[in-house]
Amino acid sequence: MIHDFYIDNINFKKFNEWKQEKENGLNGKKKNEFQQKSEDKKYEEWLEEIFTQKKKEILNKLKENKNINDFYPKHEELQNLPQNSVLIKISFTLKKPYTSKDEGEFHIIEGKIFENPIVRDKFTGLPMVRPSTWKGHLRFAADRVEWNDENEKKKIIRRLFGSEPANENALKGRLYFFSTFFKDEAERDVITPLKRDTRTPARGPIPLEVMKPAKKGEFYLLYIPYPKGDDFKEENVKEDLEFLAKALKLMFYTYGFSAKKTSGFGVVKDLKEKDIEVEPEDKRNFFSILYTKENKTVKDGA
Repeated sequence: MIHDFYIDNINFKKFNEWKQEKENGLNGKKKNEFQQKSEDKKYEEWLEEIFTQKKKEILNKLKENKNINDFYPKHEELQNLPQNSVLIKISFTLKKPYTSKDEGEFHIIEGKIFENPIVRDKFTGLPMVRPSTWKGHLRFAADRVEWNDENEKKKIIRRLFGSEPANENALKGRLYFFSTFFKDEAERDVITPLKRDTRTPARGPIPLEVMKPAKKGEFYLLYIPYPKGDDFKEENVKEDLEFLAKALKLMFYTYGFSAKKTSGFGVVKDLKEKDIEVEPEDKRNFFSILYTKENKTVKDGA
């Protein structure tokens, strides 16, 4: 609906009008070259120039009028959630690039075609990390958390992330993920895949869109401890949060949350205490391992 509003309020210049203005604005050789072009070629240029420009105008208006904070839970909303619910906000700065694979084969930025585009939000046009992407990468890190009891670890993972879809006794996870929007624009980069054994190029360079190091983003995660059935135990909350903090630490500092993470993509710079907000405040200590000196022992975290 918001796209329709902006499109309806934009007057597209008709092809013949554009062609006449274009020709009148050229002189000498350039004017002659333009006149020699076929109507199909002129029409192609009109489409690229007009619609690329209008798309940029639409996205700029969306960025100005769409408040991305509307997508995130607010403090007052937390009061209506079950007891022991926790909201974690982490403001991070990329240490290595971040990339993701959009459904499209290319993306046009200021008239230039970018192959392997990054995922963007349909409403704002901003580069983003989808909730499902966060969940997948955190689940990957959770499997690699060191825990004393392996069976207990599996139970915690099931509580946090839910059971497998094929499981007859399906259980919804206690974690709710939110999109992360990058306010900066993605940039073009090139990577060259290497062979595992010889570390020589496996094929030619691959162009792709990335968020470069030093770009900032905000991660939101909501923990809701339910259901409170016969199996519910108050001490589970403490276990869940301790385990969750360890998984977050591995994801942000070691494994990353990006495609190409085997190349080190998607890890962040050291977090400081001010970068992490936890509500309610009495649950903050569970996540102090994300910004204490203990980080120095974590691969890629220093």
